[in-house]
Amino acid sequence: MERVTEYFASDGDYPRYAGPDDLRVLGQWVTTDIQLAPNSLLEVAALVATARRNPKAQVEEFGGNAHYAEISPDGVHIQNEHVDHVQGNFTVDQAAAVLSDFWNYCVAVIPQRAQEARNAFMAEHGHDPVPELT
Repeated sequence: MERVTEYFASDGDYPRYAGPDDLRVLGQWVTTDIQLAPNSLLEVAALVATARRNPKAQVEEFGGNAHYAEISPDGVHIQNEHVDHVQGNFTVDQAAAVLSDFWNYCVAVIPQRAQEARNAFMAEHGHDPVPELT
């Protein structure tokens, strides 16, 4: 599977997706709705990890600034709430790959915030969802 290998911040602030076109909606969802918010990224990572390991997991919803996502073992459906044609269906493996790459980007550009969020998530939930993305 093609991976997102690069995110970049053209203005030094929020990243832009730079990856395969077939994952563009998924990349836009991550960069537009999750942005550089490690807490939200870990929350979504946990939902995707649960969907990957439990074929009977329920559909989970995740809303953001512009997109709405449904996450289930059958895949991840993303729709832009303002632009109808911006939508897509992805496998949980594709979503995990993009989230993993974005987590690596966050660790590189905001290492302290990323580690603090990871520690807080593990303290609250008793597990680390990041290894489950790979």
